[in-house]
Amino acid sequence: MDSKAIIDFLASAAIIFPAFLIALSFHEFAHALAATLLGDDTAKKMGRLTLNPLAHLDPMGTLFLLLFRIGWAKPVQFDMRNFKYPRLYSIITAFAGPCANFILAILFFILIKYFPINYFSVSVTSTFMQVFELTAYINVMLGVFNLLPIPPLDGSHLIIALLYKRFPNVVVWLYRYSMFILIFLFLMPFSREWLIKLIFLVYNFLKSLVF
Repeated sequence: MDSKAIIDFLASAAIIFPAFLIALSFHEFAHALAATLLGDDTAKKMGRLTLNPLAHLDPMGTLFLLLFRIGWAKPVQFDMRNFKYPRLYSIITAFAGPCANFILAILFFILIKYFPINYFSVSVTSTFMQVFELTAYINVMLGVFNLLPIPPLDGSHLIIALLYKRFPNVVVWLYRYSMFILIFLFLMPFSREWLIKLIFLVYNFLKSLVF
């Protein structure tokens, strides 16, 4: 890797990393808040009911974000036995994270639309636009990626709720081979391209709600 490539990578990481910290903090906080409001304080006891990104960082997920532009945070733990309606509340808790990301992405689109460009220079405005757009993308990426029905991602809770009683072997198989499935998604060009296209599809849809 030459010096220009290194500089470009560091410059990109300098923007991506803060955006990722914002996205994952709200994502995991939303999980913890939903679980707490629905009757389970496991996440609160583990120190996850916070917007502090240090409580949520996953080293491997952060590395993958910098290398592949797709990453994840440390999952929030919850005990569905503490829920009045275990299957329903576990799904709500799981989907709270992606929903928080999509809402945050919409807020950044609003910032882009109504940014007071007349008060700033062209270069400053351009920098803000890049940061806002990238932060919106990171939020959409984190939301879409976590909706995939692969453990331990959030989407798997819906599959577990629907299949565990009737097809427990399927759920066990998913947990056993989930890491291999995720690695396959990242390493295979066609699956990675499919996932990125899905992310941009949701990104453009949310953006169309504002613009």
